[in-house]
Amino acid sequence: MQRDPSIQEARDVCTTEQIHGYLGYTAERCRRGRNSPADARAMNEIVLKDAPDRRSGFPRGTSEASRGGEAAQSQSDIPYRALFDAIDQGFSVVDLIFDEDGRPVDYVFVEVNPAFEAQTGLHDAVGRSMRSLHPEHEDHWFETYGRVALTGESVRFEHEASALGRWYNVFACRIGGPDSRRVAILFSDITASKRAETASRESEERLRQVQEAARIGSFEFDRASNTAIASPEYLELYGLPGDMSGFFSYDKWVALVHPEDRARIEAETRAAVADPDRTQLDYEFRIVRADNGEVRWVTARTKLIRNDKGRFLRSLGAQWDVTAEKDAEVALRKSEERYRSFIAHSTEGIWLLEFDPPLDTSLPADEQVELAYRNGRFVDCNDAMAGMYGLAHAEDLIGKTLGFPLPSSDPEARAYLAAVVRSGYNQTGVESAEQDLAGNRKYFDNSMTGVVEDGVLRRLWGIQRDITERKQAEEQRTLLIHELNHRVKNTLATVQSLATQTLRTAPTTREAKDALEGRLIALARAHDVLTRESWEGAELREIVVETLAPYSVRGEDRLRMRGPEVRLSPRMALALSMALQELATNAVKYGALSNATGTVNIVWDVKAAQPSDALLLRWEERDGPAVQAPTRRGFGSRLIERSLARELNGAAHIEFQPSGVVCTLEAPLA
Repeated sequence: MQRDPSIQEARDVCTTEQIHGYLGYTAERCRRGRNSPADARAMNEIVLKDAPDRRSGFPRGTSEASRGGEAAQSQSDIPYRALFDAIDQGFSVVDLIFDEDGRPVDYVFVEVNPAFEAQTGLHDAVGRSMRSLHPEHEDHWFETYGRVALTGESVRFEHEASALGRWYNVFACRIGGPDSRRVAILFSDITASKRAETASRESEERLRQVQEAARIGSFEFDRASNTAIASPEYLELYGLPGDMSGFFSYDKWVALVHPEDRARIEAETRAAVADPDRTQLDYEFRIVRADNGEVRWVTARTKLIRNDKGRFLRSLGAQWDVTAEKDAEVALRKSEERYRSFIAHSTEGIWLLEFDPPLDTSLPADEQVELAYRNGRFVDCNDAMAGMYGLAHAEDLIGKTLGFPLPSSDPEARAYLAAVVRSGYNQTGVESAEQDLAGNRKYFDNSMTGVVEDGVLRRLWGIQRDITERKQAEEQRTLLIHELNHRVKNTLATVQSLATQTLRTAPTTREAKDALEGRLIALARAHDVLTRESWEGAELREIVVETLAPYSVRGEDRLRMRGPEVRLSPRMALALSMALQELATNAVKYGALSNATGTVNIVWDVKAAQPSDALLLRWEERDGPAVQAPTRRGFGSRLIERSLARELNGAAHIEFQPSGVVCTLEAPLA
């Protein structure tokens, strides 16, 4: 560093009591290894004290120099020269330049220390003006240093040098007397700390804005004073006036906690404060606003600050209103309860299938069906749904795959699922044929909707109604219609045959009429019996009684019937009724019922046989007129022996014994 002789002529203000005091402080910091750019801030804190002139390094004048001589003075400067070279604060001596109006417009660097370049970024500054180094340098700097040079008043300040892109902490004083325009400048780059301060302020402002926007109240509670400093949002949350911050005590806070929550909150707070290892306290509770008594829900997050012995000192925290969330939770809970109650009491099956992993809906239908069998499982349903499959509780169905109600080996089941896939997993009123736990056939009316996200099926909701009885009724109705059609055709054919044969063999029209009427009446009575049984069959005894009722006389015991309960098919009941009608008619005209003493015994039994049991029936007449075998077989005999045998797939035989007619019948019951 090149020394300018004028520095040795420093007088008045910028002398020992200013420069020496600061440099002495800095030297002590250097010896302790603590020197840093932040030390520049300390210059505002230093009390600059007087020091002997001979120690300053800046003699007051040439008269002082003459006392010790030039050599002594140079020797005295050595410690301070080393100090200026060692400190990391920037130091410079400048000569101010004024224009013709006396305004400072520039300054020239006379001397700088090694830290100058690091602090400013300016190189080779000695002998050059600031304007030449940085033409954009702000006027503030020239005006400030010019005022120091003109008035001799030292200044300390912080200011931004925008042209240099830096902030500085500066101490400046004049060197020399009133006529001097030389200024000594000691400065430190505080850009980093300024940026940190700015960032901190901006962060605090953002936090304040967030708190204001989110209505988050913050507080700081001091245990010693038992009071809290609270943010405006905090006071607003509790319905407190804005001037309560700093006067809001713990007791006042507890008093605003809802009575039903107060004991719990106090207990949790005391326990947290008493635990030396506890640093966080979080809870939710209700408050009663101080201004209008409104009840609100609050979430609180509190940081507990302790000393090194774990003693609680103060707390920092935030609280915010969660009433809307709590109301939504209550509404959701009630909605879920209503939903659970609805599905629990519903008579229709409600179910939810989930697919893990989700099912790719872009795959062909048969591949989706295969994946559905593999990855689909019931995760929710009601008891009614489980009951439809013979299960006791919903839990018995949950976890089962689609293969339980819809066996993958069943082509009809796969076809049904393929149709569901092709519908886009959205169907209403679609029937399915499934099976229950016991393997029984079940029919359901289904409506369902799939939850498809990003092209994959995640879950499938459905509701179904058991229509098994309806389907069985429909099948029965169809069967009955076909059966009725068949029976009507057979009946008409029977009537036609009866009419033809009767008219052909009757001697007279009168006899033909009587015979045809009797046969039709017998047929009608058999139909009546079958109709009462819904054409599902009839009891043999009932057929015998109904058919022979016109031929029995009250008080007489001439028609005797004996045999076990036997269920006849509709076909057998009609055929047997027609045979009994022919036998009874013949007995009235020619046989046992044509006199006053004859009797008829009708006896039946069931004979065990293979592949099915057989009915044995015997018609036997006694005590009637002597019987002679007819010379030719009439229609009645042919009806019994041929038609009856054919209809019943059995055998019928009539014997004309002298004691009376005997007819035997044997036919399978199945």
